[in-house]
This record gives sequence, structure tokens and C-alpha cells, in this order.
Amino acid sequence: MELKRKLCRMFFLCLLAARQSGAEVTQDNTNPGSDTSYFFYQDQSYPRDCKDIQDQCSTKNATGAQVIEPDRYDAPFWVFCSGDWTIIQRRSDRLIDFSRGWDEYRDGFGFINANHWLGNKKVAHLTNQKTYELRIDIETESGLTGFISYGSFRIIDEFSDYSIVSVGRINDTLESAVTWCPTNTIPGNCNRCIATCADPSGTVDCSNDCGDIQQTCICPPNYLMDGTNCIRQEDCGCHKEGHGVIADGVSYVAPDCSERCACSSGVLSCVSQSCDRDATCKEVDGVKSCSCNEGFAGNGLRCTSTINRDCYDIMRYVSTESGVYSITPSGWTGGPFNVNCNMTIDGGGWTVIQRRVQTSSRYDFNRDWETYKSGFGSYSRGFWIGNEQLYYLTNQGEYELRIDMVNQDLSAYHAKYDLFRINAESDNYKLSGLGSFTGTAGYNSMTHQHNKYFSTRDRDNDGTSQYHCADYFEGGWWYGRDPGNHCINCDLNWMYTYYGSTIGFWYNLPGSDDLLYTEMKIRPRGAN
Repeated sequence: MELKRKLCRMFFLCLLAARQSGAEVTQDNTNPGSDTSYFFYQDQSYPRDCKDIQDQCSTKNATGAQVIEPDRYDAPFWVFCSGDWTIIQRRSDRLIDFSRGWDEYRDGFGFINANHWLGNKKVAHLTNQKTYELRIDIETESGLTGFISYGSFRIIDEFSDYSIVSVGRINDTLESAVTWCPTNTIPGNCNRCIATCADPSGTVDCSNDCGDIQQTCICPPNYLMDGTNCIRQEDCGCHKEGHGVIADGVSYVAPDCSERCACSSGVLSCVSQSCDRDATCKEVDGVKSCSCNEGFAGNGLRCTSTINRDCYDIMRYVSTESGVYSITPSGWTGGPFNVNCNMTIDGGGWTVIQRRVQTSSRYDFNRDWETYKSGFGSYSRGFWIGNEQLYYLTNQGEYELRIDMVNQDLSAYHAKYDLFRINAESDNYKLSGLGSFTGTAGYNSMTHQHNKYFSTRDRDNDGTSQYHCADYFEGGWWYGRDPGNHCINCDLNWMYTYYGSTIGFWYNLPGSDDLLYTEMKIRPRGAN
């Protein structure tokens, strides 16, 4: 409730002072010791408080502006005395702003014969001279008055933030005049919606009718009502660090969906979670959650494919056996098509995009652009999946590439890249993504083909008019000339007869560079 007049007075013992009306708290330009003829007892030292003045001026009332100097204070200063009480605060209207900084509260502000704060530094020196009584006089807006007094009041110095170290016993006459706010609450404007630990937003408990009451006891900032008391938010049972208090019966999901918390009867429980590979953490109806992507169904933590996009989907939802299956990549409009799936090597889930086998019946890979675009071959003798299919596969997510090879020494090797992606036909199926190399193939030969365009015998995209790499090597590949005028460091689709009976080439293998068997396959990155 708003206070119309509020006086804080202190009972002090002390000596002598001059009186001057309207003096400002910080005013020191008038010599406090110049007017001493009024007092019966004169001394060069100043009285230490208003009690000192009253004791020395027994035939006079010491009420008014006086000068005192507490023990060990560095200079005398003005105070307002009311008999033997030294007033440290007065507030009767809003003419003086009490929303001040630390320094002003330390030094004091206002006018001592009106609204003012004496200053924490002065009060600390006053209250450490001997035992002092604190009295607070209050008058309510309706005209009720009362007071509270504390038997032993003392604060300490600035080093300890002017903390109250003693208040003593309480005596008061205010039971009928003032309603005291419970622990941790403060007077404030009535609010029909009360924020509680169970309802931190204050949108549920709006049944409190303020009626004619304009002010009541409310919780200060960062406090919530718990029963009849206010407590810190972090002390509520369902407080979540970094988020705040979770309402009872409400769930909270972390911004990245990595954790879900729920509050039940004031008890917070949290569990870690992760969205399925085929789900996205997004906001739905104002709540973060894992939601299955298009073409998948489930609760977001586990999504089942309604359309299999690659062999990894086949392994997860259909079968773990290697073989031929039907898939439909995201965005693909040509209908399902068959692919060969390898479910055994390196964790399985691989979509095979190329295979070549050295046999007596050689299978020709010297094909034109349209044939490489749509794909060709047989799974037993050799095939190319098709550049158009490969584009859609590698652009529906991040894919890794594994190449298995057997050379003329019948030694097996493999090369693995943690990213593999090609661009659309409009960009000549450019090999735009090739990640870090690992494996047993010895040398990162594929890196030479990175950022090269695909070329065939009828489409020369190798970047030079002086040489047609695809025509020379009789195959379709990501050819491109380097500073040494080389077309390739590897080629898994070249002619059979360039070096004897080999069907591919990988520069600087630990054994022979010439290959008798190759298989290229892709899988979603990080799937294993």
C-alpha cells in the first residue's frame, strides 16, 4: 500500500549543534560552528547526535536542523532533529526521487527538513557509537498512523555493503493501521493474475478479484508465489537452469530437441533424446519437438519411411539382406527405380552406383551422354546407376563414398570419402563435393577429379579444346586437365584395352595401379 508519510527516526545520545532551516543534506558551505551563542554549554567539539543536543539544551526543544559530528567522522554535517531523535529518512510525497545509485545512497540526498536520505556512511558512523533505537513512524493513505521501534539498530561500513547487523526487539502500535506483507513480498499494485511456481506465466490463477484494493503484497522480480510466500525462481521445484520455471503439467524441450523435461506435482524430471535421422527439430504449435520429415511417419524420435529413398532406408525398414530393391529419392519424379544394395561391407546400407568386373565377356563403358545420364548395364557384369539418379541421391542429404578395388596382383584396397555430391545436368554433373580421404588405397587419387565436369565421348567438358579426355580413354568420367596436362589420377570407367585387360586405374596403389574389379557405393554420411 502506498505510504503517504514515512519517517525513520533514530534514538541517539550526544551533545551540541547550530540550527538552520532548509539545509540540504550535502551542504557544507556554512560553517557549522559559527553560531554557538545560543547554547548554554559551549565546546569546540560538535555533538554526536540529536540526543547530545537535547541534553545540553534542556530549556529548549532541539527540534529542527542541527549540526552533528559522530565519533571518527571526517567532518560535521547537518541533520534534522525531532527532540532527541535523529531523523535519517523522511518521505511524504514523490517530489524527491528515491531511485538512486550506490554513491548517492552512500553520501545522502534530498533536503533534511523535507524528503531525504541522510546517507549510509553517516548512519554507519552514528550507529556504531553506542546502542541506538530505530523508530519508524507511518501514516497510511487513509490517515491511519502507527510506529514500529527496534531496540538495537546498527549497520556496518561500505566494505561490507552497509549491511544491517542488528535490529533488536520490536515494539509497535501498527496492528490496526498496517497490513504487513509476508516473507519476501513487497507492496505493489494489485494484479489479478498471480505468477506461482506451478503457473510461472500467471495465466491460470486469475481468480483473485482486487475489488477496491489498489495495492497488495506481491512478489518482487525473479520471485514466484509458493503458497503464501514468495520464493526465488530457482528454488521452485521445477526450475530449469537457463530456461526458468516449468509450469506443473507442462513439458519443456531444449531448443535443439536434445532434452525433454516435465513438471509433475512440483517435481522436475528430464531425459536426454535425439531426433531421428529422418526428423527435424522444429516448433509446432509453439512447442519445440522432433517431427518426422516428409515421407516418414512416427513420433520424431523414431521415424519409419513411407518411401525408401536409398539402401540405408531399405536396411532400416525393409531388409538387411544384400540384393536389388526399389527406391525413390527425395524430389525424384520419375517413379521408383531399382538399385543394388550392399548390406555387408562396413556396416551395410550402401547404394551401389557403379560396378565393373573383368570377365571374358567385356562390358563396354564407352557410352554417350544420354546413356550415362539414364544408366546402363547389369548387376552381374557391370553397370552405371545413371547420373540423373546419382544427382538426386546425393542431393537429398550428405552422402559418403566408398570405392572397393582389386588390382592385377589380386590385392584388395578401398578408398573412402566422407562427402560425395554431384551437381545437376545443367552444371554437367560436376563433382562438386568430395570430402576427406581414408582407406587402404594409399594415395588420394580421386581428389584430382574434384570440381571437374562429367564428360563422355560425345560431350567434351574437360576444360581444354586441345584434348578430349573421354574420347581418348573411351569412357565417361569427371575428366579435367591439371598443370601437368594429365586427364586423370583415377578412372574407373575407362577402356578395357588401354593397358592390357584392365578395367580401371588408380594412381599409386601400394601394388599395381591397374584394376580388375571396382565397386563405387554411397551411404548417408554418419549412418554407420
